[in-house]
Amino acid sequence: MRKNGTSLKETPVIPETYPWQAAYLFAILETDKVKLIECIADARRAIEERLFSPIEYNSPEHLAIRAAWNGLAALKAERLDGSV
Repeated sequence: MRKNGTSLKETPVIPETYPWQAAYLFAILETDKVKLIECIADARRAIEERLFSPIEYNSPEHLAIRAAWNGLAALKAERLDGSV
């Protein structure tokens, strides 16, 4: 059982390029609003943890992180805040 209550059998079958992307994928695929709050927090935490290590500016991973961070903000606005 994973931290967010999902089992490995429920893991999305989408190849990941970077370790933090699994948490991001869980967030964007979550349909339950209550679980979505936790998934977004988990994804943000995973991205923040990655940023504690050196990363080259404008590298593919850096651009993916920026896109994911913006995607999480949009997801929160659309599905939790009722905006957009």
